[in-house]
Amino acid sequence: MSKQSYATTVAEVDLTTADGTMNCHVITPERDGTLRAVIVYMPASGIRSELVDIAGRIAAMGYAVVLPNSFYRLARHVDIDANRLGDDDYLPVREFMMGLAGNITNPRIIADTGVILDWLGSREGIDADQVGGVGYCMGGRLVMAAAGAYPDRFAAAASLYGAGIVTDEDDSPHHKLADVSGELYFGIAENDIYVSDEETAALKAHLPTTGVTHTVETYPGTEHGFVFPERYCFSPEGAELHYERLADLFARNLG
Repeated sequence: MSKQSYATTVAEVDLTTADGTMNCHVITPERDGTLRAVIVYMPASGIRSELVDIAGRIAAMGYAVVLPNSFYRLARHVDIDANRLGDDDYLPVREFMMGLAGNITNPRIIADTGVILDWLGSREGIDADQVGGVGYCMGGRLVMAAAGAYPDRFAAAASLYGAGIVTDEDDSPHHKLADVSGELYFGIAENDIYVSDEETAALKAHLPTTGVTHTVETYPGTEHGFVFPERYCFSPEGAELHYERLADLFARNLG
């Protein structure tokens, strides 16, 4: 696998959905040839500059990356400091964030992903027949819901400390993972206050029943949010390992 890193270009694109205008960052590598695409699904803290940088690292691997604002139905820009979510004076912001996150249902993210896939398919120079996806925190649920809804379109999907992948709800993402024809990766934080040990155990028990190629990996000594460099819990070693895992996953399945 090539470890070449490409320079990238960042643009903002508005996509029309049934519910409004979904603003997206689109990051493309400066390389020749047809590009494969990766969709990056955001955490509940919104699209901060650090997340754009993370999407840029993925684009630098050689992929066209779309980073949608999944909160577009309620807010065009959301930038929440996750380091302050436990502060008393930040409680209104936390409540605002939880309200936004509660608005992001699995059916809505599935519909939004369909719009993104259609847009990618209309772009010259992009092969969108099969795409990759990666989600962080809330985005872990979103990417797995999308992969289950479009099982023949997602060649690879990765969740990093994803919350809500296994629930008691009828539309829980784990119910559709057996339909996925691609490869799945789950990166687990060793100490995660947002993802219970019970949910992780349920995921590990369920995946072998699906027949899907998958990997579940625990990142030692890490906490929820360890990929993000501005978080108190940032793990340089864990973040770099996750980039290596994504590079390998997408190279195997997207080329």
